[in-house]
Amino acid sequence: MSDHHYDCPCMEKCPLHYAMTLIGGKWKVQILCAISNGGSLRYNALRAKLDGISNTVLAGALKELERDGLIQRHEYLEVPVRVEYSPTERCRKLLPILEALSDWAEAQMA
Repeated sequence: MSDHHYDCPCMEKCPLHYAMTLIGGKWKVQILCAISNGGSLRYNALRAKLDGISNTVLAGALKELERDGLIQRHEYLEVPVRVEYSPTERCRKLLPILEALSDWAEAQMA
């Protein structure tokens, strides 16, 4: 890590703090991984992959991830309306970083 991150007293301007506001929280990384591994996923299929998540938490996290440009919400005008979520290019650029973080954590857990 470069030295300028250590001299960052103003957390609002810290790039790492910004990144953690986008992906922090109990479920966001799991949601991103599920959507990225599954391609486009419908809400119920996504919820089935995330054991223990409530509808309120999932809906809120999906709205935040969409707002932050990490997932796309596609609404198909069918009866009933079909909604699918898919990763954006911004999300695809994040995945190798999450994979490296996972590798690091796995080594620490060993």
